[in-house]
Amino acid sequence: MTQEPAERPGAPSAVHDAYYKGFVFVLLVSFSPLKMFTYALPALFTCWMLLRTGQRVISTRPAAILCIGAATAPVFYALVVDEFLGLNYVLALITYSSFLPVIVLDGRLFSSPGLLRRLLLVSSVMIAFEGAYGMVQAIYGVSQTGAFSGGNGDYVDGTIHPSLSAEPTFSNPMFAVNMALMILACLSLPDVFKGRRRAYLLVGTAALVLASVVHVLVFLVVALVGAYVLTRTRTRVRTRSRSSYRNIVIVLALGGGLVYVALPEDVSGIMSVAESAVDLETLSGPRAVMLYRVFTDLPAAAPHQPFVGLGPGQFSSRASLIASGLYLGGPNAPKGLPMMAPQATQLSSEYCLDLMLAFADSSEFIGSTHQPFFSFLSVYTELGLIAVILGLWSIFRIIRRARARGRADPGLKNQVFLFATGTIFVVLLGLQENYWEVPQAILVGLLLLKVMYANIMYGEVGRTDVALPEAPR
Repeated sequence: MTQEPAERPGAPSAVHDAYYKGFVFVLLVSFSPLKMFTYALPALFTCWMLLRTGQRVISTRPAAILCIGAATAPVFYALVVDEFLGLNYVLALITYSSFLPVIVLDGRLFSSPGLLRRLLLVSSVMIAFEGAYGMVQAIYGVSQTGAFSGGNGDYVDGTIHPSLSAEPTFSNPMFAVNMALMILACLSLPDVFKGRRRAYLLVGTAALVLASVVHVLVFLVVALVGAYVLTRTRTRVRTRSRSSYRNIVIVLALGGGLVYVALPEDVSGIMSVAESAVDLETLSGPRAVMLYRVFTDLPAAAPHQPFVGLGPGQFSSRASLIASGLYLGGPNAPKGLPMMAPQATQLSSEYCLDLMLAFADSSEFIGSTHQPFFSFLSVYTELGLIAVILGLWSIFRIIRRARARGRADPGLKNQVFLFATGTIFVVLLGLQENYWEVPQAILVGLLLLKVMYANIMYGEVGRTDVALPEAPR
């Protein structure tokens, strides 16, 4: 029999119930058209856990470090940089808040296969519903465009944009990222997803492909390969499932087949689009121009920037774009926050915002691959290279710890692989856009990954697939 963690007896059942209910709320709102409201979800979820379970749910040391850092950062940057906007900093705390519950909630309390199963079962229902609705949108889009590839993906937004009309904003990528992360999490319990529920995953996979968000599909493949390299072991173990990766193979086969059939033009253009986005010789696109400016001109204007950055929300982050008005209103019609005029630092205006305005009417650079902002660049410019290195090292340590647990307990191998895949996938998203500041895209996945990690790391409760002895010949 499995047992709950020895720490804090009696707490887990209440904690699990609160986490599940909070997750359902986050899931429903994340797939709703309430885009601006979703920025409140991380704080609401954390407060909900506190109200329902008390302070015992908070991990004291990470929470204390986070609070001290948040309080001292504005003082530090106000002294170091020439221009620091307080409103932009506050907005940055909000936009990056997806990581709040992941950091401050005590993971030891969530190491329950029962909780993970509940989360994945409700996720599978959402996958099936959103997948079916997304396929309807895709088919309608084909009736308008004549093909599944290209701009047809703008029709596939699920209930984030429930209309059948195309929406060329960020609804389509958010739909794809949510679906990808939920599918990865659901594959971690192969014994649960059989028969009808396996069909749920296949419907969701089909909709994910037909959404034609190519960078999401590419990052998924890279994450799968990277996770395999980082977590592979030579230990072979027979489990309750004849093949722990059967569902993964089925999903990959369906997804790969659909990509080959439905998105040939998108696939053939991957390399040319990627090369043009970072071509620092011709500087033909806004991203290439931005990278050149950041690595050649910006250090001269702000010598401290490569090391400690310009401050959260002060340059190319989504918080900076919201404060400038370009996120809410667009380059041609900037719209500030209610009762607040648009504002931006001088460096942000010169290096980032002017660049966006210059390319605003260019039909060649409309995708996120060419946009002059993405999370890795935003963290580097606003927090410095030290923060980037520390962040990547922390992620590597987390995956390495999970890998060690998987090697000690081969029954966890499947969960470790999918957890590493999901984690690497979230990291890779930071190469495309300011995804790390979009709770509507990543919060659902982060909450699932947190429980997966808890199941992997903390005792026997992490085991969901127990090794069996060899059958007699």
